[in-house]
Amino acid sequence: MKILFFLRYSRDQASSRVRGFYVVDMLRKNGINCDIVYGYGIRQYLYFLLKLVGYDIIYFQKRYSKVDLGLNKLARLMGKKTFFDIDDAPGGVSLNTKAEKCAIKMIEISSAVVVGSHKLLGFAKKFNERTFILPTPINLYYYQQKRNNENLDYITIGWIGNGINYKNDLLVLIAPLEELGEKYNIKVVIIGALEQKEIYQNFGKFKNIAVEIIDSINWADPVAVPSAIANFDIGVYPLLNNEYNQYKCGFKALEYMAMEIPVFASPVGENKFIIRNGKDGFLVSDEHEWGKKITYLIENKDARKKMGRQGREKIEANYSTKIYTKKLMKIFKGMMEAQK
Repeated sequence: MKILFFLRYSRDQASSRVRGFYVVDMLRKNGINCDIVYGYGIRQYLYFLLKLVGYDIIYFQKRYSKVDLGLNKLARLMGKKTFFDIDDAPGGVSLNTKAEKCAIKMIEISSAVVVGSHKLLGFAKKFNERTFILPTPINLYYYQQKRNNENLDYITIGWIGNGINYKNDLLVLIAPLEELGEKYNIKVVIIGALEQKEIYQNFGKFKNIAVEIIDSINWADPVAVPSAIANFDIGVYPLLNNEYNQYKCGFKALEYMAMEIPVFASPVGENKFIIRNGKDGFLVSDEHEWGKKITYLIENKDARKKMGRQGREKIEANYSTKIYTKKLMKIFKGMMEAQK
């Protein structure tokens, strides 16, 4: 069995790094012959065509342009098994109807589909019964807890992500953080602001809270994110309940949990399925609840540690790259055997 992964992005984008590069590394460790092509442009497409002949399975990761559709059809005509992997709203951030139609066509013509959330599972199954849910995994080799803030006299509440896409979601935190700042010594860290002025304006107006805003880190470095969030005492993941966010796969929550950081998340998208409320994280719906539940963990260090440990245990048991790869190999083998 030889597999060619055609990834949308390079390693500096989370979806391709985690659902592509890291998975290929693990498949190779399991003796599977894999190769990768990534990016867009004539050169990448020509390179893909040169590689196409020598592989049994072609894996399209988050690729559904018209050219990708044509390449999928070509691969199927050549007798290849094709997989389409999607981990975000089919229409993208703007919920573009043309993009969604292309995604639907990609789902329909593929041998099988792999999705990252229950919302995507329901969407894709309408067009291809051979759809499998595999939540975005964590490569635990890189996510090792190394906290250096145990003796500090303040609590660090942190967020990491793409500020361009999440700047409106982050507004949910403003009011509860202002209230918490009046009672507790806290520090707020925002990583991935990407020079969004709204983030600087809204988080820069706090009077009683120390704020650190970081525009970007070296996302392609496998230890950059774990190192950046290592000193969070609490990880926050606010999401507005809109159509785009309902497709979210909860990766941010998984990253916090992997680092034994208690996670507070909106009950939107895959978060509802990942987090067991009050056990390995908190699902919070409104401003009052954000403040109330964060207060509980600020005042209870032992509870923070216990919740962090339970989060890590969940990742080890259910959401590691190793487990993800085993499930994917089983799907691959089932599809190949069905061909015989």
